[in-house]
Amino acid sequence: MDTNIAENLKKLREKHSLTQEALAEALGVSPLIIYMWEAGRLPIEYKVLVKIADFYDITVDSIIENGSEESGKPVESEKVTFKCRICGGDLVYSFTDGACKCANCGNEWAIAELYPKYSGIIATINKANKILKTRTDLASADEANLLFKQAAAECSRHSDAVAVELIKICEEGQANAGQLETYCRGKHFFDNKSYTSALRELEKVCGFKDADEMIKRCKRQK
Repeated sequence: MDTNIAENLKKLREKHSLTQEALAEALGVSPLIIYMWEAGRLPIEYKVLVKIADFYDITVDSIIENGSEESGKPVESEKVTFKCRICGGDLVYSFTDGACKCANCGNEWAIAELYPKYSGIIATINKANKILKTRTDLASADEANLLFKQAAAECSRHSDAVAVELIKICEEGQANAGQLETYCRGKHFFDNKSYTSALRELEKVCGFKDADEMIKRCKRQK
């Protein structure tokens, strides 16, 4: 194989933080095949290069020439497969967990492995969700909201099915961050015995955390 192609294949895999085993599973080949391609010891067919280019969402020419992703495909030609790369079964996605599972053979993958261009976005979403789950203060709400906005802005550069789903998650996340912000304001008023102000805020987020209990106590104090 052309040594330039071999080097470019290795650079692409490392750039996306994929092991040879993870890439092999995604492409439906053995890790040994990946190793031999990258070592230049095994010829690679053009149709396989097309499959690899689709996986990284770049052109075949960019693999052959310099391995750069700057010559990525235009939006209208982006491809997203919702079929298992091993058995062809339907993939069931959990975008909030950043993972998917084949409904047929049960194999699981991280979405970031199947679609490397979304690895950073998914990490940002996961960070924002973790903040909402573990912290309850205004600063946390603001931080999570900004992270969701950042992820949504990055997703807006794409127009495939994965981007659409991730944008929906970002929108839901921003709504949750907004709820947390309102809850925190209400709790602040409640802790300071400003029950009228607390009630006004907490009634906007009925059912959120312990808002209902504080609402009852506020009404008793009026």
